[in-house]
Amino acid sequence: MRILTRDFTKLEKLVLLVLILVLMGLGYYQFVDQPIRRGIEEAHAERDKLQVELNAINIRISDYNYRAQELEAARELRQPMPSYNASEEEIAILNSILYESNDYSFNVDKITLNGNQIRRAFTLNFTAPNFETAKGIFTRLSFSHIRCLIGNIDCSGIDIEDGNVVNVKADGAFYETKVNSVMDAALEEVIAAQAEAQAET
Repeated sequence: MRILTRDFTKLEKLVLLVLILVLMGLGYYQFVDQPIRRGIEEAHAERDKLQVELNAINIRISDYNYRAQELEAARELRQPMPSYNASEEEIAILNSILYESNDYSFNVDKITLNGNQIRRAFTLNFTAPNFETAKGIFTRLSFSHIRCLIGNIDCSGIDIEDGNVVNVKADGAFYETKVNSVMDAALEEVIAAQAEAQAET
Protein backbone atom coordinates (compact mmCIF):
# COMPACT_ATOMS: atom_id res chain seq x y z
CA MET A 1 0.00 0.00 0.00
CA ARG A 2 1.36 3.32 -0.97
CA ILE A 3 1.05 6.26 1.40
CA LEU A 4 0.51 9.52 -0.33
CA THR A 5 2.55 12.36 1.05
CA ARG A 6 2.87 15.92 0.04
CA ASP A 7 4.10 19.13 1.47
CA PHE A 8 1.64 21.57 3.02
CA THR A 9 1.27 24.79 1.25
CA LYS A 10 1.98 28.02 3.06
CA LEU A 11 -1.72 28.71 3.37
CA GLU A 12 -2.39 25.29 4.91
CA LYS A 13 0.50 25.76 7.34
CA LEU A 14 -0.93 29.12 8.32
CA VAL A 15 -4.37 27.61 8.84
CA LEU A 16 -2.91 24.80 10.97
CA LEU A 17 -0.94 27.31 13.04
CA VAL A 18 -4.05 29.36 13.61
CA LEU A 19 -6.01 26.24 14.64
CA ILE A 20 -3.24 25.23 17.07
CA LEU A 21 -3.17 28.70 18.58
CA VAL A 22 -6.98 28.66 18.91
CA LEU A 23 -6.89 25.25 20.62
CA MET A 24 -4.14 26.44 22.96
CA GLY A 25 -6.15 29.57 23.71
CA LEU A 26 -9.27 27.50 24.46
CA GLY A 27 -7.27 25.17 26.65
CA TYR A 28 -5.74 28.07 28.58
CA TYR A 29 -9.16 29.69 28.98
CA GLN A 30 -10.81 26.47 30.16
CA PHE A 31 -8.11 25.01 32.38
CA VAL A 32 -6.13 28.04 33.58
CA ASP A 33 -8.01 31.32 33.21
CA GLN A 34 -11.44 30.16 34.43
CA PRO A 35 -10.18 28.29 37.53
CA ILE A 36 -8.07 31.32 38.47
CA ARG A 37 -11.05 33.66 38.02
CA ARG A 38 -13.29 31.39 40.10
CA GLY A 39 -10.61 31.24 42.78
CA ILE A 40 -10.35 35.03 42.84
CA GLU A 41 -14.14 35.41 43.05
CA GLU A 42 -14.32 32.90 45.90
CA ALA A 43 -11.46 34.70 47.65
CA HIS A 44 -13.28 38.03 47.28
CA ALA A 45 -16.51 36.49 48.59
CA GLU A 46 -14.64 35.02 51.57
CA ARG A 47 -12.95 38.38 52.15
CA ASP A 48 -16.32 40.18 52.16
CA LYS A 49 -17.75 37.60 54.57
CA LEU A 50 -14.77 38.00 56.90
CA GLN A 51 -15.08 41.79 56.66
CA VAL A 52 -18.73 41.58 57.75
CA GLU A 53 -17.72 39.37 60.69
CA LEU A 54 -14.88 41.76 61.55
CA ASN A 55 -17.24 44.72 61.50
CA ALA A 56 -19.63 42.88 63.81
CA ILE A 57 -16.74 42.04 66.16
CA ASN A 58 -15.58 45.67 66.13
CA ILE A 59 -19.11 46.81 66.99
CA ARG A 60 -19.21 44.35 69.90
CA ILE A 61 -15.77 45.51 71.08
CA SER A 62 -16.88 49.15 70.86
CA ASP A 63 -20.06 48.34 72.78
CA TYR A 64 -18.07 46.43 75.39
CA ASN A 65 -15.61 49.33 75.81
CA TYR A 66 -18.51 51.79 76.15
CA ARG A 67 -20.17 49.64 78.80
CA ALA A 68 -16.86 49.18 80.60
CA GLN A 69 -16.39 52.95 80.69
CA GLU A 70 -19.94 53.38 81.99
CA LEU A 71 -19.32 50.77 84.67
CA GLU A 72 -16.06 52.41 85.69
CA ALA A 73 -17.77 55.80 85.86
CA ALA A 74 -20.56 54.28 87.96
CA ARG A 75 -17.98 52.76 90.29
CA GLU A 76 -16.31 56.13 90.69
CA LEU A 77 -19.67 57.74 91.47
CA ARG A 78 -20.78 54.90 93.75
CA GLN A 79 -22.12 56.28 96.99
CA PRO A 80 -21.51 54.52 100.28
CA MET A 81 -24.18 53.32 102.66
CA PRO A 82 -23.38 54.50 106.19
CA SER A 83 -24.03 52.31 109.17
CA TYR A 84 -27.33 52.88 110.95
CA ASN A 85 -28.21 55.42 112.42
CA ALA A 86 -27.33 58.24 110.01
CA SER A 87 -30.64 60.11 110.26
CA GLU A 88 -29.09 63.33 111.60
CA GLU A 89 -26.62 63.44 108.71
CA GLU A 90 -29.39 62.74 106.17
CA ILE A 91 -31.58 65.50 107.61
CA ALA A 92 -28.58 67.84 107.43
CA ILE A 93 -28.17 66.92 103.72
CA LEU A 94 -31.83 67.70 103.02
CA ASN A 95 -31.62 71.04 104.85
CA SER A 96 -28.38 71.99 103.12
CA ILE A 97 -29.58 71.21 99.60
CA LEU A 98 -33.16 72.45 99.96
CA TYR A 99 -31.89 75.71 101.45
CA GLU A 100 -31.41 76.94 97.86
CA SER A 101 -35.17 76.81 97.28
CA ASN A 102 -37.55 79.62 98.18
CA ASP A 103 -39.21 77.56 100.88
CA TYR A 104 -39.35 73.88 101.70
CA SER A 105 -40.54 71.18 104.06
CA PHE A 106 -39.88 67.46 104.34
CA ASN A 107 -40.93 64.43 106.35
CA VAL A 108 -38.77 61.41 107.13
CA ASP A 109 -40.65 58.11 107.50
CA LYS A 110 -39.86 55.11 109.65
CA ILE A 111 -37.08 52.82 108.50
CA THR A 112 -37.61 49.52 106.70
CA LEU A 113 -35.19 46.61 106.70
CA ASN A 114 -34.25 44.19 103.91
CA GLY A 115 -31.42 41.88 104.96
CA ASN A 116 -28.67 44.22 106.05
CA GLN A 117 -30.00 47.13 103.99
CA ILE A 118 -31.94 49.83 105.81
CA ARG A 119 -34.16 52.18 103.82
CA ARG A 120 -35.21 55.55 105.24
CA ALA A 121 -37.95 57.01 103.05
CA PHE A 122 -38.76 60.72 102.90
CA THR A 123 -41.15 63.11 101.18
CA LEU A 124 -40.38 66.71 100.39
CA ASN A 125 -42.05 69.85 99.09
CA PHE A 126 -40.30 72.99 97.91
CA THR A 127 -40.72 76.03 95.71
CA ALA A 128 -37.97 77.00 93.27
CA PRO A 129 -37.60 80.15 91.17
CA ASN A 130 -37.28 78.07 87.96
CA PHE A 131 -36.95 74.53 86.62
CA GLU A 132 -33.15 74.72 86.41
CA THR A 133 -32.92 75.37 90.15
CA ALA A 134 -35.29 72.48 90.85
CA LYS A 135 -33.25 70.21 88.58
CA GLY A 136 -30.04 71.25 90.35
CA ILE A 137 -31.55 70.40 93.73
CA PHE A 138 -32.41 66.87 92.62
CA THR A 139 -29.01 66.43 90.97
CA ARG A 140 -27.16 67.35 94.17
CA LEU A 141 -29.51 65.20 96.23
CA SER A 142 -29.00 62.19 93.94
CA PHE A 143 -25.22 62.53 94.17
CA SER A 144 -24.98 63.35 97.85
CA HIS A 145 -22.30 61.52 99.82
CA ILE A 146 -24.92 59.14 101.25
CA ARG A 147 -26.66 56.82 98.80
CA CYS A 148 -30.01 58.32 97.87
CA LEU A 149 -32.70 57.28 95.42
CA ILE A 150 -35.29 59.78 94.18
CA GLY A 151 -38.74 58.38 93.44
CA ASN A 152 -41.81 60.18 92.11
CA ILE A 153 -41.44 63.87 91.21
CA ASP A 154 -44.39 66.18 90.60
CA CYS A 155 -43.68 69.68 89.26
CA SER A 156 -46.15 72.46 88.55
CA GLY A 157 -45.24 75.90 87.28
CA ILE A 158 -46.98 79.16 88.22
CA ASP A 159 -46.33 82.77 87.27
CA ILE A 160 -45.82 85.31 90.04
CA GLU A 161 -45.25 88.77 88.56
CA ASP A 162 -43.96 87.18 85.34
CA GLY A 163 -41.65 84.85 87.27
CA ASN A 164 -41.55 81.10 86.60
CA VAL A 165 -41.98 79.72 90.08
CA VAL A 166 -41.99 75.92 90.31
CA ASN A 167 -43.81 73.96 93.00
CA VAL A 168 -42.24 70.54 93.53
CA LYS A 169 -43.36 67.44 95.40
CA ALA A 170 -41.20 64.32 95.49
CA ASP A 171 -40.33 61.24 97.46
CA GLY A 172 -37.14 59.29 97.86
CA ALA A 173 -35.06 57.25 100.27
CA PHE A 174 -31.65 57.21 101.90
CA TYR A 175 -29.93 53.87 102.31
CA GLU A 176 -28.00 52.67 105.34
CA THR A 177 -26.59 49.33 106.41
CA LYS A 178 -27.11 47.27 109.54
CA VAL A 179 -23.42 46.31 109.48
CA ASN A 180 -21.62 48.00 112.40
CA SER A 181 -24.90 49.71 113.30
CA VAL A 182 -25.76 51.16 116.70
CA MET A 183 -28.87 49.37 117.92
CA ASP A 184 -31.73 51.53 119.16
CA ALA A 185 -35.45 51.14 119.87
CA ALA A 186 -36.50 51.96 116.30
CA LEU A 187 -34.23 49.33 114.77
CA GLU A 188 -35.14 46.75 117.41
CA GLU A 189 -38.82 47.34 116.65
CA VAL A 190 -38.28 46.82 112.89
CA ILE A 191 -36.21 43.65 113.46
CA ALA A 192 -38.84 42.26 115.83
CA ALA A 193 -41.68 43.02 113.38
CA GLN A 194 -39.75 41.38 110.56
CA ALA A 195 -39.05 38.28 112.67
CA GLU A 196 -42.72 38.04 113.61
CA ALA A 197 -43.80 38.32 109.98
CA GLN A 198 -41.39 35.57 108.97
CA ALA A 199 -42.64 33.34 111.78
CA GLU A 200 -46.24 33.73 110.59
CA THR A 201 -45.29 32.61 107.08
